[in-house]
Amino acid sequence: MSYIIVIRIVNTFYEQVLIVAKDTRITLKHKISKDLRDEIIFGRLMPGERIKEVWLSEKFKCSRGPVRETLNQLEKEGFLELIPNQGAVITKISPKEVEDFYALLELLEGKAVKWATPLLKPEDIKCLEEINNNIRKISPDDRNCIEEWIPLNLAFHRFFREKCDNGKLNWMIEEVRMRITRFRYTSLLVNSFDEYVRDHDEIIDIVRKGDAVKAEKAMQRHICHAKGALMKYLSRFPA
Repeated sequence: MSYIIVIRIVNTFYEQVLIVAKDTRITLKHKISKDLRDEIIFGRLMPGERIKEVWLSEKFKCSRGPVRETLNQLEKEGFLELIPNQGAVITKISPKEVEDFYALLELLEGKAVKWATPLLKPEDIKCLEEINNNIRKISPDDRNCIEEWIPLNLAFHRFFREKCDNGKLNWMIEEVRMRITRFRYTSLLVNSFDEYVRDHDEIIDIVRKGDAVKAEKAMQRHICHAKGALMKYLSRFPA
C-alpha cells in the first residue's frame, strides 16, 4: 500500500471522527439546552437563581465548552443573564417586557401577512395548511410536544415574512422573535394547541380569499391571544 493511499485512509478516518465528534457535541448541546429550558419554564430553576458552568459540567458529565455555548444561546433567548464572576442568573419575565415585545410583533407580523397575501399562490396556501395540520397532530400528552410545536409554529409565521418581499422587515421580525423565545415556551403552559390551530385556520382562510387587510388584523389578533396567555401565566406570580 502506498503512502498516499495510507494518508488518504488516515485523513478520511480523521474526518469521520471529527464529524462524529461534532454530531455528539450538537446532540449534547441540544440535551443541555432542553433540560435547562424545562427547568426554567416549569419553575424548578427560579428567577434570580444562579447556575455555574462547573455544576452543569458535572451534571451532564461533559467539558465546559458545550455548557458555555448553551448558556450563551439561552442568554440570547432571554432565559438567563451571564454576569462576570457570578455565572448565569435566571431572568424574570416582566409584564412590561411582554407588552413591549408583543406590541412590536403585532405591528411587524401584521404587515408581513398583509404584504405577503397578494403574492401568495395556491401552492403556498397548501403549504400553510400542511404546516397547520402537522401542528394539529401534536398530542399535548407527549412529553416532547413543546419541542415539536415550536419549529412548526415558527415555520408558519416565517412563511409570511419570507413571502412579503421585504428583507428588512424579515430581519426585524427575526430579531424580535429571538428575544421572545422564552415567552413562546411559557405561553404554552396556558394556551392549548387547539387555540393556536384555530387562529392559524382563520388566517389561512382569509389569505386564501386574498383579503390583505383582514389578514393583517387576524394575525394581530393571533399574536394578541398569545400575549394574553402569557400575561395570564405571569399573573400567578405577582411581583
